[in-house]
Amino acid sequence: MTTTLRASLLLALVLALGFATLPDRTGAGGASAAANVKIDSQLTRFFATHAAGATVPVIITYRQKPGASEFSRLQLAGINKGFATRELPMVIADMSAVQLAAVSRQPGVASVYANHLMKTFTNVSRPFIGVPQMQADTQVTKNNKSNPGLPITGKGVGIGYIDTGIDGTHKDLTYGKKTVQNVIQPLSETTVGDGGLAVGVGVSIADLVAGTGFLPPVYVENQQMSDIESGHGTFGAAVAAGTGEQSGGFYGGVAKGAHLVGVNSGNELGLPGVAIIGAYDYLLANQYTYNIRVINNSWGDTLSADGLDPNNPINVATRAAHDRNITVVFAAGNSGDTPTSINPYSTMPWTISVAAGEKQGLGSPASFSSRGVDNGTGSDVAGMPADPTLAPNLRPDITAAGVDIKSARLRGAGLTNTLGTVPVVGNDLTTIPPAYLPYYTTSQGTSFSCPHITGVVALMIEANPLLTPDDVVTILRQTANPMPFEERVVGAGYVDAHNAVRAAMGLTAVAHPFNLIPGGGAPEIQDPSDDEFGTAAQDIRSVDFAYDAQHNQIVYTLTLGDASARTQNNAWTISSVFNGVTVYVAAQVSETGDLAYEYGHYEQLPNGTNNQVGDGAPDSAEVSGNQIVFRVAVDKVNAIAGGNVVGTTSTGTSANAQILIGTSATGGLLLSSDTATGSDFVVQ
Repeated sequence: MTTTLRASLLLALVLALGFATLPDRTGAGGASAAANVKIDSQLTRFFATHAAGATVPVIITYRQKPGASEFSRLQLAGINKGFATRELPMVIADMSAVQLAAVSRQPGVASVYANHLMKTFTNVSRPFIGVPQMQADTQVTKNNKSNPGLPITGKGVGIGYIDTGIDGTHKDLTYGKKTVQNVIQPLSETTVGDGGLAVGVGVSIADLVAGTGFLPPVYVENQQMSDIESGHGTFGAAVAAGTGEQSGGFYGGVAKGAHLVGVNSGNELGLPGVAIIGAYDYLLANQYTYNIRVINNSWGDTLSADGLDPNNPINVATRAAHDRNITVVFAAGNSGDTPTSINPYSTMPWTISVAAGEKQGLGSPASFSSRGVDNGTGSDVAGMPADPTLAPNLRPDITAAGVDIKSARLRGAGLTNTLGTVPVVGNDLTTIPPAYLPYYTTSQGTSFSCPHITGVVALMIEANPLLTPDDVVTILRQTANPMPFEERVVGAGYVDAHNAVRAAMGLTAVAHPFNLIPGGGAPEIQDPSDDEFGTAAQDIRSVDFAYDAQHNQIVYTLTLGDASARTQNNAWTISSVFNGVTVYVAAQVSETGDLAYEYGHYEQLPNGTNNQVGDGAPDSAEVSGNQIVFRVAVDKVNAIAGGNVVGTTSTGTSANAQILIGTSATGGLLLSSDTATGSDFVVQ
């Protein structure tokens, strides 16, 4: 079904309903105008750059649920119709600049926000976090009071999934069985307008409402297929709770026994804020019908100049869910180690923020996983800040698998991830059995580490239905497997589903199947063997970062599977962040077989990509056995970093092996053969 056709059908359905103005539910009278109304700065900028009379969808948040008095005031301001949410104190309507000025002076208004467009943050992960070990734990099964005699699978726990929808025709997500409700919203259709605002929702909000008045958002329920255009929601929902039936259990979700309530809230362009509010309102209204105990949010934004605002409508909605005993799980974001990168909605004290890590080795944080900043002050749940506006103290809570994830593919032709045509991790054609290719695909991102945690939460709640959201985040953090990284990168560590469930039951901890802390003196980067594309010379085994105080040099030692197997056009890069600047060393084999070495730094271009800038030759570099050893004077690093790096901690350690397919003269394809990340390096 095309977007236009679907929007037309939804419009016809809404107009046919013909709702009238809702009755006054608050008894609120003509109170004095509320002070400190928060006006979204992006909304203000929109009106400043558009013609007088231009309108845009907005979310008006009140300090209590609005009723007839508030609706009457809106109509006096010229806002004659809109959607009034049932469970949240909000109205969704079209608004002009003149109307914004009038509404901001009305009593009871807490904030007015634009319809921001939210971004989506796009098998062996289950044993890596301890799920099958937990299900084989006879002590856990014996203590399962919710479903006596059965392993913990999340059975009976409802997961609200706010995303692009769910394909209930997929056997792993069968509608009526696994996906117990599947919903489409008229508000979910969006086009991207100026400044990233979602300025159109298929048709205007006013056109969705027959006559005048303010009515509840409308939903089209009982849809077998609600993920029409993206596949993002289908993929993530199967990570959280897919049965794995299509693959005989080979590709299953974390909480196979949990059930899903999918609410379509956007498409391949993103998720508009009005649809997200509509989704939360639906899930809260149907909380007890489906026993919704956890909501997954694999979408978000980056920090804005406005900072954090508890009166942002999305934060109001997530707080309402928390206060109704629903655990709210968010992706931390995919913007890497850059300022303002972390998803602000994930940093509220009542939400759980999930970073992405690898699903092997040391579980190292993915380079794309958004980092936060700690200020070390304030305390609330499990050490999170008491004041959500207290900057910076923004960080993930926990890390879960988010790299090379296999999960359900949207019905139809879809996309097959090939990463060129080479047999590397993430290539569907070489990492997914041919019989499963029509039904599964590969992706990565905090969008998919997030549903890992959502699934673990469902397991915990089956184990102990009395857990509150605050209990859940505390247990997750207390049982997390420690990692050798800053908390702003990985939170409390890597999730341990086995011990999280045991703790929920009041049982003592058992050993985690994987130790993510390298032994004393171990290299900062340790990478699994034989995971490369190309020869063993492209197989990164480890990287050691060291400070040679005698010669005042940084020493980089890259160990490869077999350095003698190097060929023309092989290249290797090692990098880390000093004082906010990424410094690298590199070696490359030319087309004549000669080795060239350099050091330099990365500069971010206006389009957001990183540009490698060479600063010269290292003090020395050589191949020694299976190692490439670089030495760079600290003075050179200081010049790049803008200050003395001795005594500081260098973060974001990573290594990359590449190969050029073709020639530099005729143009070729530069492919990544192997990548690895590691722990921080203290220059001392």
